[in-house]
Amino acid sequence: MACNLRARSVLLVLEAVTILQACHSCMGLRQVLSAGQSLSHAGSSTLHNTWPESTRSPDDQSEVSTEDSSALLQVFRTPLIHRDHPDSPLSKAAYNTSSYSERLAAAVKRSLARRDYFSRRLMSSTFDGGFESQVIPDDKLFEDGILLTEYTMALSIGTPPQRFFVLIDTGSDLLWLNCKPCNQCISHSFASPFDPSLSASYRNTSCTDNFCKVLIDHPNVAGVSCEDSKCKYFVPYGGGTSRGNVASETLTVTNIDGWSTSIPNVLFGCGHNQSNNSFSGTDGILGLGRSPISLPSQLRNIYPDIFSYCLVPFSSSTTNTSTFFFGSPQGFKLHRHLVYTPIVNQTFSPHYYVGLTGISVNGTLLKNIPPDTFHINKTTRAGGVLLDSGGAFTFLNTVAYTAVSQELQKLITLPQVNQTIDYISPLCFDLANASIHEFPTITFHFIDASGNGTVHFVLAPENYISLYLEPFIYCLTILPGADFGLPVSIIGNLAQANHQMVFDRVNHQIGWASADCSKL
Repeated sequence: MACNLRARSVLLVLEAVTILQACHSCMGLRQVLSAGQSLSHAGSSTLHNTWPESTRSPDDQSEVSTEDSSALLQVFRTPLIHRDHPDSPLSKAAYNTSSYSERLAAAVKRSLARRDYFSRRLMSSTFDGGFESQVIPDDKLFEDGILLTEYTMALSIGTPPQRFFVLIDTGSDLLWLNCKPCNQCISHSFASPFDPSLSASYRNTSCTDNFCKVLIDHPNVAGVSCEDSKCKYFVPYGGGTSRGNVASETLTVTNIDGWSTSIPNVLFGCGHNQSNNSFSGTDGILGLGRSPISLPSQLRNIYPDIFSYCLVPFSSSTTNTSTFFFGSPQGFKLHRHLVYTPIVNQTFSPHYYVGLTGISVNGTLLKNIPPDTFHINKTTRAGGVLLDSGGAFTFLNTVAYTAVSQELQKLITLPQVNQTIDYISPLCFDLANASIHEFPTITFHFIDASGNGTVHFVLAPENYISLYLEPFIYCLTILPGADFGLPVSIIGNLAQANHQMVFDRVNHQIGWASADCSKL
């Protein structure tokens, strides 16, 4: 971005002033509007920005473009770190693997378990929208005590700030951290538990607070209750749980360019009891789901209720970081190329469902995928397609997977190889005398948010096939969906790599544009 860094700080100060003026009559940044209800708490709504000394250099005379100036007022960027990257706390754990094929094998196991977890949770009659509301006692859902998500992000909580690494998850809602006093702490966490006694801005929420009452009564928020005059949360994640106090704090996030933004009065879970060691290697979870307590919902008074990410390919995720954005698409470099599909409104799930209508291979629409293949059965909750940042692999229901794999076998004349990943036998090829760049593209066709036909999500070969066994055995990273009664389809993060993904919650749509994510 060709812009004067001194001008950047001036613009951001102006942004803070604008927010202060807009929020002068607000009751704080914990105000969350959803379904006509407001979560509010009296307190300062001042937004604090800090920049390195170098950003105020009077010698920096580079020009500021009009578009870049607008972007500064609308977008916040921070690194998104793959779990295998050297800067990730998970990469330092003793159970981490280093070779490419070992990394992929671990990713597919996590993806299989995450798929099964999603399927069983969505089948649960007790799941009612916001937080996960059923514990599934199945050790297979977790591998070596690690929660089955792929990306981490650094953030700080408190005054002065205490720094932590959290896992990013579009499939859950609450931001929570390991907290003191800890009845059962996360082992091998990146940092010591958050200590509220060291923070001047920490505040437990009481049952008399209006926003606690709203959370308890809200139809899309589960897991919040009142105990001992305190607002409490309980979040099951399949084989592990987190429970503690709902509290408010100052959240600080550092921008890629070095400056930081501190946001007061952010609701989060101060977790005093994390069961089954399911979150080993990290400090907590940042949920990006659709309920009003998720962080994007809480930040809508500062940034539009929109977030975005651009993931570098798996092959470079140990050397490059990805990028996470809060803010308006007008601030994205690729905003003019974005296409959108509507979010399918599912009241029983915090996930982001989308309307997949068909699939093409090498430009040819597969006729053996019936129009109702991806429809959702409202009674059984079976079917549908969801976008997931937490899982690596893509899962298609049996009908769609069979059609895609059969078409690929017709077009690809390379020797096939029998491989088994857990209990799955994916389609694999010997590429000793070929390159994956010779493979065809796969295109997912979605409902156009504008109502004009369909929009297209193109998977390059790198998005659906990857090295599995050195040096030449490559396997599809598209696998069959659940086989035990819920054929839910999941588009994982390998398929999303090198696409800027935009979750526009304001307009209830998801957009994307092809990108080189290492350069954003």
